[in-house]
This record gives sequence, C-alpha cells and structure tokens, in this order.
Amino acid sequence: MANRRRWNIGVLLLLIIFGYVLVQFYLSTERIRGLVTPLEASEEDHTKLQIALISQELDNPFWRSVEQGALEAATKFEMELQYMGPFRINAEEQMKLLEKAIASKMDAIILQGIGSEQDRLLIEKANTLGIPVITVDTDEPGSKRLAYVGTNNTYAGQEMGRLLAGGRDNPSGVIGVLIGSQEAANQRLRLEGFKSVIKIYPGLSIAEVRSSNISRLQAAQQAEQMLKEHPEITYMAGFSSLDGIGMAEAVARIKPGGVEIYAFDDLEDTLTAIHNKQIKSSIVQQPSQMGYEAMSLLNDYFHGHTVTSEQYTPISVITGKEVTAP
Repeated sequence: MANRRRWNIGVLLLLIIFGYVLVQFYLSTERIRGLVTPLEASEEDHTKLQIALISQELDNPFWRSVEQGALEAATKFEMELQYMGPFRINAEEQMKLLEKAIASKMDAIILQGIGSEQDRLLIEKANTLGIPVITVDTDEPGSKRLAYVGTNNTYAGQEMGRLLAGGRDNPSGVIGVLIGSQEAANQRLRLEGFKSVIKIYPGLSIAEVRSSNISRLQAAQQAEQMLKEHPEITYMAGFSSLDGIGMAEAVARIKPGGVEIYAFDDLEDTLTAIHNKQIKSSIVQQPSQMGYEAMSLLNDYFHGHTVTSEQYTPISVITGKEVTAP
C-alpha cells in the first residue's frame, strides 16, 4: 500500500514537471515569435524599392507638389519614397545629395537636371551601378538619365509669346523679361521659345532680359530697375514662379496700370494678382503629375517594360476668367 502511494506521488511529480516544461516551452516559443515578427516585418518593408526624390529646394511649393504626386504613385506601386533637397536653392548641395543617394544604393533617383558636367558624370555613375535616374522639371540632355518627365519648356516659352501677342496681326510694344536663372536649362529653353515667337512680329521688341535668381525680392528689384531704365516698356514676361509677383509689385510702384504682365505657375499670390488685374495671365505647369508620372515610369522600368525617354506633362493658361475671388 505504501509502495502504491509512493508510485502515485512519483507519477504526479513527473506530470507536474512535464507540464512545467511544456508551459516554459510555450512561453519561450512566444517570446521568440515576438522577436522574429518585427524582424520579418522590417525585412518585408526593406523589400520595397527605395526611391530618392531630390528637389531643387526642400519647401518650395512647386517641389512639394512634385513630392505629393510621387507619394501617391509610391503608395499605388508599393515603393518607398525618400524626399530630400537643400533648404535654399543650391546646385552644389543638390549634387551632394545625389552623391549620397548613389552611395546609399537607392534603387532609383528622381531629380532636377542641373546642367553641369559634374551632374552628368554623377548620373553616369548611377547608371553604371544599375541605378536608373529620371529628371523632372529640367532635363539633363546628353546624360545617361533614363527619361525626362516635365514641361516642354521650349513650347511653354512659345505659348508665352503667343499670349503676349494676343492673336493680333500687328502687335507692338517693348518687353522686359525676367528669368529665374541664367544657368537653369529650363529657363533658357523658355526664353528661346519666347524669342522665336516675338521675332515674328516687327512691332514687338525685347528691351532687356534679367535674372531674378528665383527670388521675389530680386524679381521686384530687377523689374523696377528695368522700368526706370526703359520707361517705354509696355509688357513684362517672367519665366519662374516668383517673377510675376515681383513684377507686379514693381509696376505698382513705378508705372501703375501701364504694363501688361505675363507670369508662370499658379502660386496663391499670382492668382490673387490675376484676380486684381495686376497680372494678365499665367502659364501653369503640372508638378504633381510630374512626380506621379516619374514614379509610374520607374514602375514600368522595374517590370521590364520599355520606357519613353521624354514624357511631357501638359500646361494650361490661367486668366481672370478662371480665377475666383480670394
């Protein structure tokens, strides 16, 4: 009887020990699973294609709009977008960011063409390493970029010339012109397109072309100086987004009501000036579409599809008819 009791106690102890081992095994398994799951999730996230978008200026409204379009496409195509750019317009800083993106082995890069030999060499380096590069807003002709997505800048300049001529057979007047930068390829192309139309009309002439350095303050200062030196100016045309606003400020001080102003892009202040009849009209680009289409082309490329080397986004014209009261 005593032996039987000892036997039962022994069996019970073995069952307790066995149960304890099972519980510890289960708890240990759950702990391991808890550690592994985040790693698996992280590994899964890392499999997303990493795309760098290098802007001309970090918080510039135009480039933030490019970013929004690219983010929308990134979500659709399950890519990861990293947006970066200098705090102030600085071509050297843009190239440093391009070098960093290449060194980080990004899967692809979207950037503005800078128009320098160093920029072309860096794009070639990315190409050699298997990193496709798409230029937006400004192309980098002669480089090994995969494609350009953005405005046909020559055509946009021509459209500005046609707007200024106003459909008249013999328009006449003297024009003052502002461009954002002498170095920027997109500005040069717009100016060339503009000149190609203006020269058709013997009554139209360009008094001077100045640079605003993509600054509202400098646009106003340069426009004011032009008006003082060339009081015969009756038209002004600006090819970067802050030029129209700066010109309107200068005209209000020097020659109110005496100059027709033609602008570029649709910043809120530009639209207000159009509504107030300070600016005649503005040519509007589609930056959000640029970002979206650039990502879409990358998605096609990574799926083995042929990619068009130039994809132009549309432009439109805004006049007082399209602008409601602010």
